Amino acid sequence: MFLHIGNNNIINSKNIIGIFNIKNLQNTKEYKNIIQDLEKNNNLQINNNENQKTLLLTKDKLNLKGYITNISSITLAKRLQKL
Repeated sequence: MFLHIGNNNIINSKNIIGIFNIKNLQNTKEYKNIIQDLEKNNNLQINNNENQKTLLLTKDKLNLKGYITNISSITLAKRLQKL
């Protein structure tokens, strides 16, 4: 199944390894390292530069990818439950 994450972007739900609230993580060393690594490898997609709420991490056969969206982590989790 697929999950709509905003701005007409859809990801395969079976590849999701985590949905994280950015507000709770943004000041942590781990969050900054993950974002830095994703940007370095060109594997970070930001759906909205304003009002960033959620970081989704996905893993396919080759890469770890990150998506930042303005949809709340709670809303995305509820969408996953309905799939």
